[in-house]
Amino acid sequence: MKSKKFLLGAIIGIVLLGNIFSPVLAQEETKPQSGKITIRPVPDFKIDVKVDKGCGKSYTVGENITIYFKSNKDCYLTLFDLTPGGGIRLLFPNRYEKNNFLEANKVHTIPPGFVVTPPPGKEMIRAIATSSPWQFFSDEEIMRYHSEHPEERYPVISRSEEGFAAKFNEKIKIIPQPNRAMASCIFYVISKVVPQYGKIKVTSSPSYAEVYLNGAYRGKTPITLSNVKVGKHTIKVTKKDYYNYSETVQVKGNSTTYVSARLEPVPRTGSIYINSTPSNAKAYLDGVYRGRTPLTISNLEVGKYQIKISKDDYYDWYSTVQVKQNMTTQVFAQLEPIPRTGSLYVTSSPRYARVFLDGIERGTTPITIADIEMGWHEVVIIKEYYRAYVEYLYIYAGEQTEVEADLDRI
Repeated sequence: MKSKKFLLGAIIGIVLLGNIFSPVLAQEETKPQSGKITIRPVPDFKIDVKVDKGCGKSYTVGENITIYFKSNKDCYLTLFDLTPGGGIRLLFPNRYEKNNFLEANKVHTIPPGFVVTPPPGKEMIRAIATSSPWQFFSDEEIMRYHSEHPEERYPVISRSEEGFAAKFNEKIKIIPQPNRAMASCIFYVISKVVPQYGKIKVTSSPSYAEVYLNGAYRGKTPITLSNVKVGKHTIKVTKKDYYNYSETVQVKGNSTTYVSARLEPVPRTGSIYINSTPSNAKAYLDGVYRGRTPLTISNLEVGKYQIKISKDDYYDWYSTVQVKQNMTTQVFAQLEPIPRTGSLYVTSSPRYARVFLDGIERGTTPITIADIEMGWHEVVIIKEYYRAYVEYLYIYAGEQTEVEADLDRI
């Protein structure tokens, strides 16, 4: 009941303002005098105002509306908007265009576009054209209104119809009636029906990732989620070995919101623990020196690696190991020493001859002499009644050298 009374009051106020704004110089019939009827001439100053759909049409809240106006004379224009809620807005001049002079017989619009706002009801655009400069507000007042209401493109300048009408009548009377013209255009504001559901289309790279809507599993990408209520929702996309992706989206009615998740891979790493006997050996990973044993090499990407263990006087040790995610692979190297001595096997004919190695008698043939340092050595074989056999030879590490002596009889 209160809203009906308010709407009725607003309509009455608009009609009242319409009466105030109505030009008094319209065609007027005077009372007959001396049996004659006198008709005052219709003034030739005219201003037209209309909207893009046409006066009397309906607009939905949020819809753009274009206002057109044209005068048959050069003039100065002031444009008011009488809203269904009883408020009055100054549309022109405004912060975007302070100069309100219009050339005659040209169609003009107010920049930028005008948007229909609630509440619903009857709305009126009222144009006042004057042949001489006239402004309802000064430039300073216009800018003050906009600075006080920066969020509003065209702020309300009055919420009191009576107060506004009194101020308007006071200001307009300085313009003689033949030098001003007025016109109005009425249109109707209707409520916008907001759809309650929309859709969310989710894709990912790589695809076939799990999709959760507000924590509830809904399927795998690519997927379109239907019948999602209008409002904010959280989309989470997950896939093994990738970081989770999360985004909050705004779903609008009868429209599709798109989510494209580019998943970042989680680094897949592991470690290698290397030890050796003897320890303090050099460790190489894929040919790159990494330290001495024992040591742990961390943050290695999953995959195969070539291990080399090296130590002086020992043979190099090699192995290929597989690093697994979040695991430590253990490697143990048993190093083999490099031999530094060789051996000598000596036989003679006849047998049982005495054998001297570097001047030291070592036994009789056949004989094997072990642990001989690598290098050149002198071997002498002696037997009674036979000539002595002398030979210089090289002993190789880890190898056995053979000497066969055929002794000559004296």
